Amino acid sequence: MKQFVLIISLLFTLLIFHNETVTGTQSGLLLWYQVLIPSLLPFILVTNALSETNAYQAAAARFQKLCPGRIYEIMAIFLGNLCGYPIGGKIINDFVNNRYITVDTANRILSLSSQASPMFLIGYVHMHIIKRQLPLPIFLISIYLPTFILSLIQKKSKQEINIKNNSSPHSLCITDTFLHAVQTMVMIGMYVIIFSILLSILLPVCKNTLSSFILSFLEITTGLKLMCALPLPSDLKLSCLCALSAFGGLCSMFQIRGVLTFPGAGIKKYLLDKLLLSAGTFFIIWLYCRLC
Repeated sequence: MKQFVLIISLLFTLLIFHNETVTGTQSGLLLWYQVLIPSLLPFILVTNALSETNAYQAAAARFQKLCPGRIYEIMAIFLGNLCGYPIGGKIINDFVNNRYITVDTANRILSLSSQASPMFLIGYVHMHIIKRQLPLPIFLISIYLPTFILSLIQKKSKQEINIKNNSSPHSLCITDTFLHAVQTMVMIGMYVIIFSILLSILLPVCKNTLSSFILSFLEITTGLKLMCALPLPSDLKLSCLCALSAFGGLCSMFQIRGVLTFPGAGIKKYLLDKLLLSAGTFFIIWLYCRLC
């Protein structure tokens, strides 16, 4: 009964805010079509191909002597930060399903492997949002240093899965790779549209500084523009913009949750860890602005 009432209430809300719903849907579709598909689809195709063969396992067997027992963690963190949301979550999901890592390990490193891609951070945030007010090395250090520190202080899972490379190579099915990529992209697009509709409805109502600041954490692209227009002191605004870049927004969190299919996925721990990482980014930039 509660679900029925919730869905009917949602339906009437969409009818009442019909124009905002149409505008939000259009904005979400444009963001998905113009930005997310070109930037994410190639990485999704490649990671699907790697997962459907034994490429990850072969690479781990070759390099496991460098980092015994943690090679898959390092691969997930490196590739996730290189490719951007929500590829890190997808890689971790593939590793759990292939029994390369445990569920405990996956939950522990989920936030560490989920950052915006360097292309987005450098080409969009650093150049167009903060307009190079920070040196690029300082900006990148503020994003990645908290991740590195948190990866060092978090405890290693007790249960480990041994790496074995005696399985025969798997043949790659191009059709399945394409279908899985399309399924992932459609899921991402739906979340982008939902949050775009939510922002279109709430933004005209929430016009004060506090409410606009809170709404900026819903979706990172729109949120950065919204936060950039807030009447805040320059050092505080710069720190908040970098912290939001590290946090990624709730839309990114739902995208990551959408690609996690293994039981026991700890999205609550992910949210708490991301808040901690963004706080670390905020402190680094705030301290830099105060000292320089």
